[in-house]
Amino acid sequence: MKKISLYLVLGTSLMYSQWFDIDQAGVTRSYYISYPNDAIDPTPLIINMHGFGSNAQEQQLYSEMDQFAHSENIAVVYPEGLNNAWNVFTFWDGNSYDDVSFISAIIDDISENFNIDLNKVYACGMSNGGYMSYRLACDLSSKIAAFGSVTGNFMINTEENDCLDQDREIPIIHFHGTSDAVVNYFPPSFDQSLTVGESIDFWSDYNDLTTETVEQINSNVEIYTYSNEFSLTKFVHYKVYGGNHEWFGSTWAVNWGFNTSEKLINFFLQYQLSDFIDNQLEGDINEDSIVNVQDIILTINLVLNNEYNTLADLNSDETIDVLDIVQLVNIILT
Repeated sequence: MKKISLYLVLGTSLMYSQWFDIDQAGVTRSYYISYPNDAIDPTPLIINMHGFGSNAQEQQLYSEMDQFAHSENIAVVYPEGLNNAWNVFTFWDGNSYDDVSFISAIIDDISENFNIDLNKVYACGMSNGGYMSYRLACDLSSKIAAFGSVTGNFMINTEENDCLDQDREIPIIHFHGTSDAVVNYFPPSFDQSLTVGESIDFWSDYNDLTTETVEQINSNVEIYTYSNEFSLTKFVHYKVYGGNHEWFGSTWAVNWGFNTSEKLINFFLQYQLSDFIDNQLEGDINEDSIVNVQDIILTINLVLNNEYNTLADLNSDETIDVLDIVQLVNIILT
């Protein structure tokens, strides 16, 4: 159910923002989407999750991600956690809801209402939202290409460690200050979560990242990159010496010589889901992750121009003809 539509001026560009409600297992859940109004092509989507005690619109204001995302033709969705929290298996989150299914449903719902590139969906969050991004890296990597955490640690579900059962690599970027008094930088953590260094070890082992490089932005910030020569997958860590529990570079935080939102976007755009999963939809002739009338038009043009495209040869007879068009229509209708 739609709640309200707004057109807002951000800098020099016009953006479209709207609240949506969805029913999730009998519970009404909400999300706030910010979409570049002048978008023509399918837009990537970033899921940006708030911290404990915060909410969707506070996260939009605090992270200031829209101003960087819209200029890159990227939509941003700010989900609302129940009880202003995310269920990340900690003793303190106060949330027993199925937030993984909620985020999955958000992606589906947005793709029905907006022109989204489902091959380029990403997740990040602040604090508790960063914990949730790590959880999605384990539990929703079939829909999300890459993940980012800002001051949020990695809480492993010891009862069901699905992270080890995934058949794909997981790119992650993590921002954390060494003086964070809310979520520990150094071990041991207060809630048995993996701290930054422990997460680096876990994901480097998982992704077989064997090379470490270090770059210094300034006297306060170092960038650690973990990679290997055979893959594009990386774990990147921005280590902020003296940094507190903050979205680094935001107007509402300290200027550390970089902006977290900008760096998240730059990292995310290196990856797409098809880098890791063969998710080609039958009938998706233009490879936009949606099968619709545009694919029919493309197939008709192939027939009229006597051209061949393997993706349009739905009956595998090495000919593009009316039979393929009929089969494509049936795919859309079913």
